[in-house]
Amino acid sequence: QMFRIIQKEDWYKPDVYMYKDLIIALAKCKKMDEAMDIWGNMKVENLFPDSQTYAEVIRGFLRYGSPSDAMNIYEDMKRSPDPPEELPFRVLLKGLLPHPLLRNRVKQDFEELFPERHIYDPPDDIFGMH
Repeated sequence: QMFRIIQKEDWYKPDVYMYKDLIIALAKCKKMDEAMDIWGNMKVENLFPDSQTYAEVIRGFLRYGSPSDAMNIYEDMKRSPDPPEELPFRVLLKGLLPHPLLRNRVKQDFEELFPERHIYDPPDDIFGMH
């Protein structure tokens, strides 16, 4: 609510760091709907999330939302003008362990983008897959 008030002020300038702090705080408080509202505002102002923001929103959706929402954020990240960083990929790869089909898609992208980096794959029997 404070953000909505600030946005209406004459001196208000879109600030990616303010958006980032708000989105991360909301995601950590399990308020994914509110986080996505702010996310939408940020996009309207032509600001792009950084890799930490992507990672925290992905983590939030994996914990409190759904894997498909996390994958939507991931697809958005792949279209971002900034070069990809490892952190959001690692968050997603860990969070998608119970979802092998989605995880394999992310893993393929990761291996193409970071061919020199290694991904730890737990033994299949941890999740009862044989």
